[in-house]
Amino acid sequence: MAPMSQAIDVHVLLLPDSNPDWWQECRASMQGEPINLHLVDGMVGHIGRRRARGFGLGAAPYVSCVDPDDLVIPGAFEACLKVLEDHPEACGAYTDQLLIDAEGKVIKPGIWSGMPWNPLLQLEPKYLHPVYVMRRRFMQKYLLELGRWPNMAEFVLKGLITAHGPWIHVNRFGYKWRMSGNAAHKRQSLMHVYAARWRVIPTLQQAARACSATIKVDATLV
Repeated sequence: MAPMSQAIDVHVLLLPDSNPDWWQECRASMQGEPINLHLVDGMVGHIGRRRARGFGLGAAPYVSCVDPDDLVIPGAFEACLKVLEDHPEACGAYTDQLLIDAEGKVIKPGIWSGMPWNPLLQLEPKYLHPVYVMRRRFMQKYLLELGRWPNMAEFVLKGLITAHGPWIHVNRFGYKWRMSGNAAHKRQSLMHVYAARWRVIPTLQQAARACSATIKVDATLV
């Protein structure tokens, strides 16, 4: 196992419209975590190219990223790291999320909080927007792919990486996702969302078969 201070490479994309006060809060929230922090200048209109740059930085066995307007709950990265060390078959680990408003007040838990990982539910783009940690050796297979997606790059990466093993859900809140009017996810076109979903559907279906995942609904709604 790598030394705790170097176990995870984490990058942050800083765009011209990043709120400097929120970024300072974000940075402070990661103090004491077992991460190497890398700052990357964002590219307006093409997140994927800069995500590829960020994920490629460093040499730690695990990688992640954090948005500069969000907050990490203490211990989240360490919890993910422990789970991955205990589950060598996993491609990654992730926590639950809390949605907060512009002032940092908690609004509600994130979607699917408290539920085990289900690759079929992962078609929801917001499914994995908490603290999450991936094995570098799997992530590296998709760096070129990331650079092809102006938007939805993380969503595609998190879906395709399930070809190498399951995600492990860490049943604790680890991330505070700020719901601000400037959120990039609100500017994505439906065409990008649909294209990204079609890209990952075969891989997620394969992962669902491997773990016998289903989506249970009321029989009267089928």
